[in-house]
Amino acid sequence: MASSSPDSELTVGKRMMWFVILWLVGFAGTMLLALPFHLLVAAAMHH
Repeated sequence: MASSSPDSELTVGKRMMWFVILWLVGFAGTMLLALPFHLLVAAAMHH
């Protein structure tokens, strides 16, 4: 019983790590996808 506690904590830690990594990758991908549109709008507003 005592040996299963660190295993479950490690699993939860790995799940949280993957959740954070995937969230950051998704956020970065969204920013990179929106960047050209943002630059186009900024250029259009400047002229």
